[in-house]
Amino acid sequence: MTSTQHRLRENGHAVPGTPAVARPAEDLDPSGWGAKIHSVRFRVVAAMLGMMLAGLVTAGLVTFIVQFQDSDARVDQAILDKANEVVKLVQTNRKTSGDYANRSDISALHEAAEDIQPRSNEVMAGIVAGRVAWTVEGNPDHGLLDAGLYPSAARLRDAAGAAFGELTAAGRPFRTVVLPVKGAAVTTGTFLLVGRDAGDQREHNVSSIRTYSLVAAGTLLGAALIGGLVAGRLLDPLRRLREATRVVSHEDLTRRVEVRDGEDDVTLLTKTFNTMLERLDEGAQQQQQFLDDAGHELRTPLTILRGHLELVTVDDPADVVATREVLLDEVDRMQRLVDDLLLLANSGHPDFIRKEPIPIPEFLQQVMEKIHVLADRRWQIDETADYVVEADPQRLTQALVQLAANAVRYTERSSTIALGCRIEGPTAPDGKPLPASDTLLLWVRDDGSGIATEDQQRIFERFGRAHPGRGDEGSGLGLAIVSAIAEAHGGIATVESEYGHGSSFLIRIPLQAVGVRL
Repeated sequence: MTSTQHRLRENGHAVPGTPAVARPAEDLDPSGWGAKIHSVRFRVVAAMLGMMLAGLVTAGLVTFIVQFQDSDARVDQAILDKANEVVKLVQTNRKTSGDYANRSDISALHEAAEDIQPRSNEVMAGIVAGRVAWTVEGNPDHGLLDAGLYPSAARLRDAAGAAFGELTAAGRPFRTVVLPVKGAAVTTGTFLLVGRDAGDQREHNVSSIRTYSLVAAGTLLGAALIGGLVAGRLLDPLRRLREATRVVSHEDLTRRVEVRDGEDDVTLLTKTFNTMLERLDEGAQQQQQFLDDAGHELRTPLTILRGHLELVTVDDPADVVATREVLLDEVDRMQRLVDDLLLLANSGHPDFIRKEPIPIPEFLQQVMEKIHVLADRRWQIDETADYVVEADPQRLTQALVQLAANAVRYTERSSTIALGCRIEGPTAPDGKPLPASDTLLLWVRDDGSGIATEDQQRIFERFGRAHPGRGDEGSGLGLAIVSAIAEAHGGIATVESEYGHGSSFLIRIPLQAVGVRL
């Protein structure tokens, strides 16, 4: 590695032409605060809290703005009513008492204000010609309208009507209304001021804000705790999914993610992931089995090829010809073996079978036309079903031809080999459990040597053979292929046999829909 490459490597950059260094699994699973902040759980809870906070702030802001405005409006209305009461009292006194006739407007207002007596948090004042002429305090010990506020109070007057305003007295809000005295304001500029301390009402509103803030904070805290627990429970399958992906490798595909009951998206994702692992595991097992089978079965013909090639006498034409025939025969056998192994390896693929409507009577006749030339036997059709069913005719023909070839191999010239087919109900005659739908039953029957009970299961395995008396011809994959074709249709291949009394090979295929009778 050059010095430039060393510098690139030290700075964390990839170096062209050098192999990438795999990061340890621990580096891919950080557990610090940085990882927690960037986790889905944190972001989901943070988004939820953010929306709740925005909602609470908006609701509180609108509510308290309205509350402040409403409290000010109620205070304004109260002091306006009191101002009108004073003015009305002056007018009433002028009509009913002769003493008021010679009094000035400002003097009459002053006397009426003292008669009504303002509350302890209120003040009344008379304004003449832009100056405060008198004040009546509800609480003389704590006056609200001191001399420093006279100019500000006088500037609030408006001859057109009642004028509302707010002053600040000793750091507290002070709501005021200045009402012109009708008939007097135009000539002498006489006004009545009524004010009220709004500090207590404001403090009550502020206290409500504090209470609301504490409740909102508690709500957010509770939502964070509950949301964290709920999000953690909902996202727990994702955590287990991540852990499973860390340990799954091409050498071990058996790990599965624990799935809890539920139909939410995360649970369905976990189930889908497990299904994917099952398919990968099945494919890996099929691949490994193919390699094992190929390595096991090809070793013998390759040994034969090597042995004959080592022993052949090149100068002897007859020996060369004989060796050539042996080698070609072994090559043909290897070719058949490889084809059979590839067929079994592909039997799990979705496109292994291609279903189409099959008229059963015509189908059996076509199969009989193909197999009766295999050997000189008594060929016959036991039974047929006048139905049209959905299946793959080529694969079923391949399975029946294979079963017929096996029957030929283990029967004599005078033996009978028969085909048959019928539609069964949910329960088979042998008592085996069947699907609830109708079942297509195909069979190949012979009266040959039969199969011992202990061999009847093994013969459907790859390279499984029955012994004694069943011979060693063939690759040992024929019945495994028949079983794979049946399973690809969702069915099963079985045998009913008694040693020395013939065999009946059965293929049962559940029908997705009831067959149509011809």
